[in-house]
Amino acid sequence: MTYKTEKTKLHFIKSESVNTPTINYSGYDELQEYSDDYGFQNVDVINARTISNGSFNLDNQGFELASFTPSDVDFLDPLAVKSKYYPEVENLIKEQTGATDVFAFDHTVRRGIEGSNRHPAYHVHNDYTHETGSSRAITVLDEEVIHRFAGKRMVQINVWRSIAGIVLKDPLAFLDYQSLDEADLVKARINFNDMKTGEKHQGEIFALKQNSNQKWYFYPEMNSNEAVLIKGFDSEQSKARFSMHTAFPLTNQDENSVPRQSIETRTYAFFDVE
Repeated sequence: MTYKTEKTKLHFIKSESVNTPTINYSGYDELQEYSDDYGFQNVDVINARTISNGSFNLDNQGFELASFTPSDVDFLDPLAVKSKYYPEVENLIKEQTGATDVFAFDHTVRRGIEGSNRHPAYHVHNDYTHETGSSRAITVLDEEVIHRFAGKRMVQINVWRSIAGIVLKDPLAFLDYQSLDEADLVKARINFNDMKTGEKHQGEIFALKQNSNQKWYFYPEMNSNEAVLIKGFDSEQSKARFSMHTAFPLTNQDENSVPRQSIETRTYAFFDVE
């Protein structure tokens, strides 16, 4: 069966690359800088809304769409986001996944407008590797939480949604984990040196080489009453471990298209079951 697709380009690691790819964030109106290991390659991204023979979910594909209408909040006020928005994100994940406990620990607001220090991320990536997915939890969660849930299933989940109406530019594409060959994964180094916020640190993420078996999907025209849950790590190896994702250009977008403004909230979810 043929589904409506967007013919676009995604930013992969070049097939011939043998180096450690590097991404640099400098903040302000500067876009991300990429080492020469990256290159844009043609991809068909399937409209997930046109598929009627089943839905996508975190445990199989690594991502899923959910209805979500949180309370109004000033998303440029970090303290307001943490106090009002985080609890609603945690409740959404509990309802969608059955997790017993969820801890939101971080968020990023991306605005493709002048003066924003974070723009849509145009590189195929997963926020963590198999190692950093678990080590990150140790640095952001209370020691008591780590001990209480030792040995339990732990899943890192991002909740991504628009904060400014319908997304008409730079939506996200998601890779179906079932179509991933982990031999195509590449560990990349990401450097944050944000001149506006003073944030400085290094991290390790997964990048990806292209493979003709990969299947990419997106949800067109997402609005503020929807959210996508994106898995970044799962301690249960029989489930989808994560979903590679990236912003990408639509064929009909141009410099006059309304810029996308979105928030991604990062959480760890625990399943306290025997």
